[in-house]
Amino acid sequence: VGVWSLSRHPNYFGEIFQWWCAFALAYNSSEAASGYMDPLWWACILSPLFTMHILLNIGATGISNAEGKNLKRYYEKCPEEYAEYRKNTSILIPMVGYRHIPLSVKRALLFEFERYEYRPGGGSEVKKD
Repeated sequence: VGVWSLSRHPNYFGEIFQWWCAFALAYNSSEAASGYMDPLWWACILSPLFTMHILLNIGATGISNAEGKNLKRYYEKCPEEYAEYRKNTSILIPMVGYRHIPLSVKRALLFEFERYEYRPGGGSEVKKD
């Protein structure tokens, strides 16, 4: 429903997008913008990179905390519906037509990492959508 029909985590996408926009505005407003040779460029880019790292990679927060083993409640209550939802909905970037994108592209460019998959019983077998 709403933006959750386009992205499974639109709030995290918004947070990441906000920090990338702040970087773009802060850097472009600098009168002495000299590209990556400028120490301020490196200081400005740390914030969006740090935010992405926390939301995408740290297990106690962000997508890592919301996906994976924490999907058990959905797969127990409505497994077919949730599997269909995952197949049709981007994990982060809001988009239409997600189901038609090859898995290799999803893994490489759209943050649909294997570590976010639900594995029943905590085993190595991945639940296929």
